[in-house]
Amino acid sequence: MKRMIGILLAAALSFGVLAMVGCGGDDGPVDTDTTKVVKVWLHKSQAEPEGKVYRALQDLFNEADYKTTDGRDIVMSIEYKNSSDALSTAISGEILSGGLPDVVAVDSPNITSYADGGILIAMDEYLSDEVISDYVDSVIEQSTYNGKLYALSGMDAPGGLYYNKELLKSVGYKDSDFGTVADPWSWKDVEEAMDALKSAGKEYRIKLNLGFGGDEGCMYLYSPLVYSAGGSFIGADNKVSGALTSERSLAGLGMLESLFAQNAEKEWIYNGTNTNALPGGEVAFEIYGPWLIDTIDKSYADFADKYDVMPFPVYEDASGNKGTAASPCGSWGFGVTKDTRDADAAAQVVAFLTGAEASEMFYDSIGTFPTHTSVLENNEDFNSGALKSMADILMETAVARPKMVKYPQLSSAYSDIVEYIETTAGTSDYDLATYVTQKAAAADR
Repeated sequence: MKRMIGILLAAALSFGVLAMVGCGGDDGPVDTDTTKVVKVWLHKSQAEPEGKVYRALQDLFNEADYKTTDGRDIVMSIEYKNSSDALSTAISGEILSGGLPDVVAVDSPNITSYADGGILIAMDEYLSDEVISDYVDSVIEQSTYNGKLYALSGMDAPGGLYYNKELLKSVGYKDSDFGTVADPWSWKDVEEAMDALKSAGKEYRIKLNLGFGGDEGCMYLYSPLVYSAGGSFIGADNKVSGALTSERSLAGLGMLESLFAQNAEKEWIYNGTNTNALPGGEVAFEIYGPWLIDTIDKSYADFADKYDVMPFPVYEDASGNKGTAASPCGSWGFGVTKDTRDADAAAQVVAFLTGAEASEMFYDSIGTFPTHTSVLENNEDFNSGALKSMADILMETAVARPKMVKYPQLSSAYSDIVEYIETTAGTSDYDLATYVTQKAAAADR
């Protein structure tokens, strides 16, 4: 409540704060002898809940006492581009002309491409180890390219296997039987549980959300298939071919193949349209991100004690050997551009927009997951229940999506592979290895 009051008060002060800075007309405030303006381009609109939080953060920053190395006041000025496509177009239009702002928003899979293309500059020398060490490992991993840090994020989206524990207990499962970070369930464990529920006349199906988020949704939710089997998307030669086509990578994809190949007989996979099928009692399992927790808390309070979240199911071979726990993660963050005239001031803005206070504000306001161990360890919301489970998943099992300059091609190819498994597994035309080889080659072109 105190944080929300602070947000409202800061919003009321915002006009006055910016009015004290030199006015640049449509371009916003400009530098003066006593102020340094750090311009930020954002992929959201002011009307969106997320955009409103950023506006509040801008006001909080400008009310604080952030200084340049020469003693001027740093003033944050956000320009709302209203969508990710509009932001991308604006960045592309200014790359050659030198008209980029000091700071831009960047989605986690694009950090490598922006760093390699020289759009972003490394921030390591401007940020202390104390600041960097509080971010969860997956944020630092996703933001690091050639050993340098190019971005930071104040929100994350860990994903895992939601399960109706009340249903499972009704067929003999105990709390000690459920998957954990140290001892995760495999896809074979999920299949066995669905069989047990079905045999008992209980709801048993799984909601996979394969259509979530377009091409990128497949990579976000299902890249752990490859990782948990010990496979990879990119080889030492920076090629997809040879990595995604390896025996281990194909074995990981085989876990999803198993579900679909048997689905005609088993009817394991949910094909309904209810976005809230798990709390609605239509499925026993669901693969998804953290947003479902917020939905259940707000709209399905009677279900809150009936479910939990396990790490993303791991690979299991024919001998019963399980792979490594690996779970989805990643979200938007910020980096300093090549056109900034004060990288130190810009890095301070990035650290504030993605810092622990901002991370907790986003969690409180729109339900995104914090990216700071200090928040996850000290906020009592994460001490029990599904939120604690998801926090453990993020801190212990989250694996960044593949880092590749030609990432869009890889993301599109992987989406095609997942769709191929979904539509073709179990048929006479199915040949996963050949199809993956073709798609890997396409991603490398």
